[in-house]
Amino acid sequence: MKNTPLIRGNGNHHLSVSPMTIRLLQADLDAAVLQLTRCHPFLVQLLCAEIIVLKNEQDPSIRRLATLADVEAAIPKALKSGVFFFADIQNNQVDATGQAILGFIAVQGEGAIVSRQTLLQQFPYADITFKLLLQRELIEEVDDGYSFQVELIRRWFV
Repeated sequence: MKNTPLIRGNGNHHLSVSPMTIRLLQADLDAAVLQLTRCHPFLVQLLCAEIIVLKNEQDPSIRRLATLADVEAAIPKALKSGVFFFADIQNNQVDATGQAILGFIAVQGEGAIVSRQTLLQQFPYADITFKLLLQRELIEEVDDGYSFQVELIRRWFV
């Protein structure tokens, strides 16, 4: 993920849904997609593609309007169909200590901030690994702790 240009703002809404004529009419749906993907272009497209597949399987009367339940239902499918992306992060971008740190933070839950002190107690010799995870933009510093930058990646590590 390092140095990946991100799409900002409402550009994701138009990029992901306009060509497919499926609308995310509720503001919270657009926000949910952006929060799950942190505007990462591949992840936006991955998640929206799975929403479209899901919607195409539904009755035509509800096919063109996505709901928050549709977004949530698309997440496991996105994790499965995007396995090469997520596995590359897990297997090629971080070492065993990095995987353990990411797993530890991931199981704390969505939006969880794990204090630096707690992490150093669990992983006392991992300063270099923390720097690498920050550099790869997998985690970010929040207050005096760390959190996942991208919720969809956190869900991969759960």
